[in-house]
Amino acid sequence: MASPTMAAPQLEPEEWELLAQLLENKQRELLAEIRHTTKRAFREALHDRLNHVEELLGKIPRSSAAPES
Repeated sequence: MASPTMAAPQLEPEEWELLAQLLENKQRELLAEIRHTTKRAFREALHDRLNHVEELLGKIPRSSAAPES
């Protein structure tokens, strides 16, 4: 089953940077929570969430990259 193609949100560079910062903050929170979690199932769920956050971070255009023309 094919998923519909979705266009990337049209955001200003400052907005992309804010999203990246928010995801980086969440990444740090998840890493700290993983370190303090003793329940294996919960820790695995946190790792899954962390992987999703990291995937999203990888998709965000960063201001250090040259704009495409």
